[in-house]
Amino acid sequence: MSLNISVRARWGRRVRGWGDESVAELRVDLDRLGYGWWPIPPRMKVALRHASAADLPWFFFMLAAVMLVYVVVVYFVIVLGPYRGREPHWHWLAAWAILVTLLMKLCVKTRGAGLPFVRNQLTSACRKTIRACAEAHGASHAQRPEKLFAVGTALRRLEGNVMRAHRRSGTVAFLSPRRRELKAHAGQVVAKLREAETALDHSPQAEALSEIAGLVATIAEQYVDGRIGALLPKPLLEGKKPVRDREVLRLAAAVVLIAGGVAGLAFLGLPDIAMAAVGTAWSVLILMALFGNNWASHLPVFELFKPGP
Repeated sequence: MSLNISVRARWGRRVRGWGDESVAELRVDLDRLGYGWWPIPPRMKVALRHASAADLPWFFFMLAAVMLVYVVVVYFVIVLGPYRGREPHWHWLAAWAILVTLLMKLCVKTRGAGLPFVRNQLTSACRKTIRACAEAHGASHAQRPEKLFAVGTALRRLEGNVMRAHRRSGTVAFLSPRRRELKAHAGQVVAKLREAETALDHSPQAEALSEIAGLVATIAEQYVDGRIGALLPKPLLEGKKPVRDREVLRLAAAVVLIAGGVAGLAFLGLPDIAMAAVGTAWSVLILMALFGNNWASHLPVFELFKPGP
């Protein structure tokens, strides 16, 4: 018991060290970009530490979830395919059941520990974007193109996190009427970020990078304070046409790919149970590919493929 507590304490100190390192890097980057006067809010420091602490558990959750789907599918394909009609050996069946149980328990444990990583992804994306701006700000002439490309990449990732902030915050119900207004506000924030990014092509790049970093720091501060409907001040967003969320297009692509995959599986001649297992696995993999960590919230799409009464 004392050994377990010692290991946990050592791991906790290491995780706090990683979080503190992120905060220290953020401080240096902000100073380089001309924001030495801006104190990093305590809640942002806590959010960065939580994101660092939950990074590994979330990775293990995703790994366990994929392995669970794979193990179930392989079992049904083998047992109900080539070995159909034969009695499965009891010790193989027991080993499969134990493995599935262990993977399910691992999913439950790691998902709970990894949720802070998802909820603080916007804050982490803001830190990475500020870091990219700081590196481009201090880059030599030869390195400048590569560093500016990295700024654009970081901004694209940040945009996705901004558009999903109302879902990942955990404070807005799925069918809440607040979602429409929050989505429109997020679209305006993304439009402002893109406007600031275009200044890199016609304004002094040092000033443009500093402006981008200031906007991103404001977004992070507002988000950790729970003001997901005011990520940027209203005066900065006046007249900005909200950027459309491409989630509907991705959802349509998911429906088409899932339907095409299931139709293709019909030609393999698998038993009904195996078809259901393989079809489910294919559908989950498509959702993971298109929606990333947010794939589980789109599981209701399976309702479209249920047979009629």
